Parts: sequence; structure tokens; C-alpha cells
Amino acid sequence: MNVAELKCELDKIGVPCRFYSINGDLTGDTHILNHVHTYWEYFYFDEKGCETGYRRFENEHDACIYFYQTLAEEVKYYHPSKQGT
Repeated sequence: MNVAELKCELDKIGVPCRFYSINGDLTGDTHILNHVHTYWEYFYFDEKGCETGYRRFENEHDACIYFYQTLAEEVKYYHPSKQGT
């Protein structure tokens, strides 16, 4: 999976764009996925500006899979009907 495919898959399961940022701004209460030189990083940026859940990935595919799985779990809290997906 790459970033373009990831965005399509997140749209399919109804993840609002405000929940995440991919290679973009650091906005509070957002899941972040960044390509940094030779690696990818994930973290949650909370409303107070603290980073939590930091993970580093050596390739785009692994980073995108992790990001998708994390947000698929998160969206269940906002869309209870998506529990089985």
C-alpha cells in the first residue's frame, strides 16, 4: 500500500480528513504520518501538542498498513456501525 491507496481506503471506511495528516501540518488531536528522509514515522499529536505512540517504519507500505489499521480502530468510536469492518 502507498499513500494514495491509503487515502482511498480511509475514505472508504469513513475516516474524516480532520482525524489525520499525511506529510502535512501538525494539527492537534490528529494522527500523523510523515516521510522523513529515508524512513516513515507515525505518532498521535494531541490537543496539547504532545506526541504519543511514536512508531518508525523503514518503508511506505508498512507505515501505511499500520496507519490504516490504527485509524480503522479509531473510527469505530465515531461510527459504531463500522464495528465489523
